[in-house]
Amino acid sequence: MRRSKKKKGFVAFKLDLEKAFDNVNWDFLKTCLHDFGFPDDIIRLIMHCVTSSNLSLLWNGNKMPSFKPSHGLRQGDPLSPYLFILCMEKLSIAINDAVQHGAWTPINISDNGPRLSHLFFADDVLLFTKAKNSQLRFINDLFARFSQASGLKINLSKSRAFYSGGIPQAKINKLTSISGIRSTSSLDKYLGFPILKGRAKRSDFHFIIDKMQSRLASWKNRLLNKPGRLALASSVLTSIPTYYMQIAWLPQSICDSIDQTTRTFIWRDSNNKGIHL
Repeated sequence: MRRSKKKKGFVAFKLDLEKAFDNVNWDFLKTCLHDFGFPDDIIRLIMHCVTSSNLSLLWNGNKMPSFKPSHGLRQGDPLSPYLFILCMEKLSIAINDAVQHGAWTPINISDNGPRLSHLFFADDVLLFTKAKNSQLRFINDLFARFSQASGLKINLSKSRAFYSGGIPQAKINKLTSISGIRSTSSLDKYLGFPILKGRAKRSDFHFIIDKMQSRLASWKNRLLNKPGRLALASSVLTSIPTYYMQIAWLPQSICDSIDQTTRTFIWRDSNNKGIHL
């Protein structure tokens, strides 16, 4: 007799960090640079770049006196994303250490697949663990300690939790009260791509067509000849679905719509009439 092994439920958190770049603690950043083995001269140079900035505000069109910030990384500074990644790497190390010592239980993607505890890309954060009270309490404690050290805080109102099927609603309500993060039936998008649940449908990818149509709307009033339209189609329009095609197989109907949208743009004249060959 074949016995079915009941799988335990899991939870996936999509976290929003509150004003991520603006809240980085400078002492924490300096500690990260030391811990990752940066030479002292380089650390002093980096910290000088970070701490020597001046800010000023415009009030009713008038420039206010400048002031020095006490924390945060400057938006638009090419160095800022790399420094922020170093800060988040400390959190990643803490999570991996918790997994290694059994305090954090990751999920298995498949029977023989890798275990997954978290995915980070700059300030885009996904967490995965078993749907247990003890797990969520540990995560709360870990993030409280990280927040106190780094200055980075979770925006609970914008964060969401996705629970796997088979978990009773009463348990979901209990876990929600522990984490403080509302549950959702869909995590929407991660890095611009929808996090799909179940079999992919045409409606899951229709946003690609919408993006192409939006781009076409901005070109509608331009007087473009045939070579100009062909250049825009090949360099800009067809590049929109390329990123998504690298991640997933698009339904044939979506591919047909992409092709039709591109052809229509190339062959229609300024009066939206087709050209007969």
